[in-house]
Amino acid sequence: VVDATPSGVGAQNRPIYERHDTPALFQGGENADVAEASFTARASYEDARGADYVRVVSCNTTGLARLFAPLSEAYGIDRVRVTLVRRGGDPGQTDRGPINDIVPDPASVPSHHGPDLRTVLPDLEVETMGLKVPTTLMHTHAVNVTLGSAPDVEAVRDRFESETRLFVLPADLGVDGAGKLKDLAMDAGRPRGDCWENCIWGESLTVEGRELYLFQAIHQEA
Repeated sequence: VVDATPSGVGAQNRPIYERHDTPALFQGGENADVAEASFTARASYEDARGADYVRVVSCNTTGLARLFAPLSEAYGIDRVRVTLVRRGGDPGQTDRGPINDIVPDPASVPSHHGPDLRTVLPDLEVETMGLKVPTTLMHTHAVNVTLGSAPDVEAVRDRFESETRLFVLPADLGVDGAGKLKDLAMDAGRPRGDCWENCIWGESLTVEGRELYLFQAIHQEA
């Protein structure tokens, strides 16, 4: 069963699946303990192999795992700091907000994204902070990574461009925000205008010694 019910309902449903000896996949709004393993294809495929109950992590966690797995493999990672600017809701979620506000979500540190990321990258030292803003467009991340070694920025760019689910946006596309990213996806004929890659602003890629900085956008359908 692919259980895409609202957060918390999947945990209520699991005993039913167990009684009927039925494996299940749960969505990222469930707590990690709903399943035997948390899953993202790029970072934890082998860890989830053979499990009867698996939780697919959220769009933000998936996007962060896609970014950090290749960096860890190439250079090692000492520490990660991410500020997540999250959309208030999907276009159809008329009960979500904020409408005219910028809300620390949560005001405490870390946000849930760091601990969730460690369910698929358990050795990662990560701190996350979250904000919610009045838009239904893509989430945006401000990322700082302390790498184990000091790479050339072009080597990092090449590494990202070799990944099928990372899209390094060329500056000459003129994409300066999430709205134009959605337009780009729709013009490309993507179903619903979905962007199923991390969209990394190429001009944001900056390396200072072992410190890497970048901005990326994560579509909630990614």
